[in-house]
Amino acid sequence: MQPRIFILGGYGNTGLLIAKLLLRESNSHLTIAGRNSERAGQISDELNREFNTDRVSSTYADASNTDNLKTAFEGSDIIVVASSTIDHTFNVANTALEAGADYFDIQLSSPIKLIVLKSLAEKIENEGRCFITDGGYHPGVPAAMVRYAGMKFDELERANISTAFQLDWKNLQFSESTISEFIDELKNFNPLVFKDKKWITRSMKEFPKIDFGEPFGKRYCSPMFMEELRYLPDSIPSLQETGFHIAGFNWMIDYLIMPATFAAFKLLGDKVNTLMGKLFSWGLKYFSKPPYGAVLQLEATGLKYNQNRILKMKLTNDDAYVLTAVPVVACLLQYMEGSIRRPGLWFQANLVEPTQFFNDIKRLGVEITIKEV
Repeated sequence: MQPRIFILGGYGNTGLLIAKLLLRESNSHLTIAGRNSERAGQISDELNREFNTDRVSSTYADASNTDNLKTAFEGSDIIVVASSTIDHTFNVANTALEAGADYFDIQLSSPIKLIVLKSLAEKIENEGRCFITDGGYHPGVPAAMVRYAGMKFDELERANISTAFQLDWKNLQFSESTISEFIDELKNFNPLVFKDKKWITRSMKEFPKIDFGEPFGKRYCSPMFMEELRYLPDSIPSLQETGFHIAGFNWMIDYLIMPATFAAFKLLGDKVNTLMGKLFSWGLKYFSKPPYGAVLQLEATGLKYNQNRILKMKLTNDDAYVLTAVPVVACLLQYMEGSIRRPGLWFQANLVEPTQFFNDIKRLGVEITIKEV
């Protein structure tokens, strides 16, 4: 089978990397799509030349226009959403269902998106479609790391994940809708962690300072809840503690712009979205300094052969976009071979088979180190 993969936003920072990896790793046919049809066509031509193939085509696709999507999705096996179109989740997901296609998004873990997808869950299952959400690296990988650790212990007790990343934002192109989704994520920020077998909210004075090693060193980190974590205590009954923590962007964003943003939301609500988005973009572009790169790490403790054990796992890459795209393709490889393609709505981190997932991530170019003590 040569799967027909439709990549909405396939000419973006992450979508293009996904397309290149899929061409290298599979025999799939790709459609690069978005509202900039000229750019989609240009990327399609460049990919065909680079990979000496004719497996890439392009088309115009507007997530706000269901009539257009119906035509664009026709004949596709799976729709990969790599665009900042959370506001149009229903249009994209429901049209994929009507087109008889599966679905996979790599968007932020937004309540707006998840409410829509969960409202379609029964229809998704009844139609026999496989819908995968929260793809990428955060969300997308943390819960898979905990599941991997669970396989290495007789009783996994604690598993905490943390990340630090820095991009050269000034030399990147990102749309207003991307910034808007960043702002929405701030509005929905939830510092929830699982501790002593209970979900609790941590206060700012409890935020830990975590050592990421070179080149990031020690950084204060904020807890950040993701839906993929919610299912871990049920699937790993011995688990007493888990959570995800994320380091800040830069001093201007962390200490001035973000507090101002939270205060503005409380006073004025959504009226300040555009203004705060522009301020956030400015802060990212002009105050982000090297080192650039990304690290995602896990520290897990528990019992093995009735002895206390520690497992440390770290994923690193010089480019945070690579660390986002590679897990998506690792998941899609399992999907295409059929081992995880089953009806229903799934989170990437909870669906993948962990061992193969991380073996493929490493093979695709992300450095992975694992230490067991």
